[in-house]
Amino acid sequence: MSEEALEKAWSNHSILWKENVWVYPVISRRAGGISIGINLNPDKHCTFDCAYCQVERSVPGLSLKNDVIEIEKELDKIISAYEKNGLADFVSFQNVEAEKRMIKDICISGDGESTMSPIFPQVCAMMRRKQDELSQYPLQLTLITNATLLDRENVRKGLKILTEKRGEIWAKLDAGTENWYKKIDRSRIPLEKVEQNIEGAIRDFPLRIQTMLCQVQGEFPSDEEIQFYIQRLQKIYAICPQNFLGVQLYGVVRHTAIPDVLPLKKEFFQNVAEKIHAVLPVSVQIF
Repeated sequence: MSEEALEKAWSNHSILWKENVWVYPVISRRAGGISIGINLNPDKHCTFDCAYCQVERSVPGLSLKNDVIEIEKELDKIISAYEKNGLADFVSFQNVEAEKRMIKDICISGDGESTMSPIFPQVCAMMRRKQDELSQYPLQLTLITNATLLDRENVRKGLKILTEKRGEIWAKLDAGTENWYKKIDRSRIPLEKVEQNIEGAIRDFPLRIQTMLCQVQGEFPSDEEIQFYIQRLQKIYAICPQNFLGVQLYGVVRHTAIPDVLPLKKEFFQNVAEKIHAVLPVSVQIF
């Protein structure tokens, strides 16, 4: 396997796999292997309009009613293909060696904000059942979310099931100030609400913070911005340290929604990580 093949797989997170509509495999840097994704937003509906979004929104989404039975069937198809040859014949995984194609998790993540789906709790319950059925694999269950709806009753119902056994929430916190938040996440929901929802979730569920660091149309996070961001991390950590699993700092590796969204140098990430470590005893990963 060449490193080039692995990097190509990381950068090609297509949600298409054969005839599947909802379920797809990717090789994930953060999962450390194959992540089986469940896309509950084929309609592309989202509460964010991120500058760094990699969803092609110039093409209309699919107006489909999510069906947990069909989602499970699609998941089973991918598991069967994986058990046959580790998905080695999937074009996106060609030339990636077997140890990098180990199945790691089932992750709710797709073309929008997954917690908008009315069947979110049912999907979480199905995933939890599959986790037990597939006990030969140490599967983690993950939700990637922008945290805007974590306070909803049906969402919390699903999270209770999802996190029962090796389950985690990966919640986005991309900013420390409202100004940068509006520039990078471009949401009508205030940043304060996002933080409050994360604080409410971490009281009861294991949670990891995901933060996109990038340059947006010539601007990048200032020292003051990073300072306010870390202050928000400190507030979240103080709520429930044992449920604070760490911070993931990641950058742009794929085509983005608007032009001039560019990656930052590795030194920028390292500097932010050092500043977090100076005030919080948490894991900080850079991707």
